Amino acid sequence: MRGVNLSNAIAALRFRVRSRRSGDADQRAQAELGVKAQEPFYSQVQLALIGNREGMTLSKVTPGWGKKQLASKVTAS
Repeated sequence: MRGVNLSNAIAALRFRVRSRRSGDADQRAQAELGVKAQEPFYSQVQLALIGNREGMTLSKVTPGWGKKQLASKVTAS
């Protein structure tokens, strides 16, 4: 079992994208379970990516960038 953190959440989300593109149903089911196991961090990564103005995509995002985005959203609200 992998630890639950931003790095592993990003990796799980990337694996989910690859599994969707491959078309393998078993791999996709495994990827969905992997993403759900990374709660709440996968939600934080998705929130950081939504509406970002820096052109960041899932393939370029880093844990440091995600933390910075989340911190700026917390201070803005």
